[in-house]
Amino acid sequence: MINFKKKILKYKKFLIAYSGGIDSTVLLYKLLEIKKKKKIKIRAIHIDHQIFKNSKKWSKHCKKICLKNNIIFIKKKIKIKKKNIEAKARKKRYKIFKKLLLPNEVLLTGHNLDDQCETLILSIKRGSGPKGLSGIAEKTIFYKNILIRPLLKFSRKKIKKWAILKKLKWIKDPSNNDLSYDRNFLRHKIIPILTKRWKFFKKNCLRTSKLISNEHKILNKLTDPIINKNLYKNNSLNIKKIKNLNLKLKCFIIRKWIYIKKKKLPSFKVLKNIIKNIIHNKKKKNPKIVFKKYEIWNYQNNLYLIKKKPQIKNYIIFWHKPFKKLILPKNFGSLKIKKNKNINKKLYIRKPKKKQIVMIKFFTNKKIKTKKNIKKYKKVKKIFNEYKIPPWKRNKIPLLFYDNKFISIIGIIVTKKKYNINEKKISIIWNSKK
Repeated sequence: MINFKKKILKYKKFLIAYSGGIDSTVLLYKLLEIKKKKKIKIRAIHIDHQIFKNSKKWSKHCKKICLKNNIIFIKKKIKIKKKNIEAKARKKRYKIFKKLLLPNEVLLTGHNLDDQCETLILSIKRGSGPKGLSGIAEKTIFYKNILIRPLLKFSRKKIKKWAILKKLKWIKDPSNNDLSYDRNFLRHKIIPILTKRWKFFKKNCLRTSKLISNEHKILNKLTDPIINKNLYKNNSLNIKKIKNLNLKLKCFIIRKWIYIKKKKLPSFKVLKNIIKNIIHNKKKKNPKIVFKKYEIWNYQNNLYLIKKKPQIKNYIIFWHKPFKKLILPKNFGSLKIKKNKNINKKLYIRKPKKKQIVMIKFFTNKKIKTKKNIKKYKKVKKIFNEYKIPPWKRNKIPLLFYDNKFISIIGIIVTKKKYNINEKKISIIWNSKK
């Protein structure tokens, strides 16, 4: 028999992820059984992935079942690109669930024991850490709501037996037989061999996931105070004390920090790279490594995880009409001239002459004298250091030139030049997009 735990029965509002497949169909009808005895509200959401020709028929089938049983039916369509379909579809589905969940409503999904077993093996294949090996949680916090998977302890075989007994109708998705998907390959080719030899293999997968999950929770309790103590408001991680910790503990903290920041889990190889070439790198002043679409920097003993920015080091933009707004490339914002209106008077600049060429660059090797320090010539890099501007922000700061003469690091300093004084002045406002 398939029985739900008392923990589930204490809730009164449910949103079922209803694909129309056997698992979600059994879940729906089990909830209808509860509804006969208890006052509960049920809503069902069906996501049409628009991949197969029969997807419209599947939507109609789900709607028909819901109308017949007085269940509120919601249908949403999504489009997915061909690459990495499973992961992208899941991400989009859960975004929709998040938007549609009502206060105190519990999200239910039809994951079963076989799903848990497949997930664990796939995590081993990927070389996942304790979080990945914890598998699918039976109950978890989902943003401001709760997500429960009531069928997680039941095998697909047992679920099918119950569905046949109750004479239920469900959708058969042809993609479930496509062996090009890793999950299907495990389901049809590998797991049947394992369970034939070891009958309790699936249940032991569940047990293993639970044990790892419990140990992961203990690790979190031990490391949370360390992370919270060293995590700044901008989500940078101070590593002064962390760098002296045990290697394994250090790896766990860095891994968790990356997950908190970007919901990405780095491999052990990446973690070793971070520790060796970022945390303990004494040769470089501000070391960095690339991690997927991000950069990890060690800047002033703090770790920063920054989305990679396009390089525009060699860009030269001619500002032909200086008194009109200039849109900068690569979504770096815009520049606008204002006459005699700037809170910081130190940034006043002489307005360009009619025939003067106004240029914007993002890099220069020229040394300059500033209004702040008129005796010494300084490189732009040194000025950035003085103003404590992090390295990843520097390549997007616009530099102003008149006839190829360096005038200003916009919004930061103005050069000490004769053509910056004794004439009508302007200020340039940079509206940067962060």
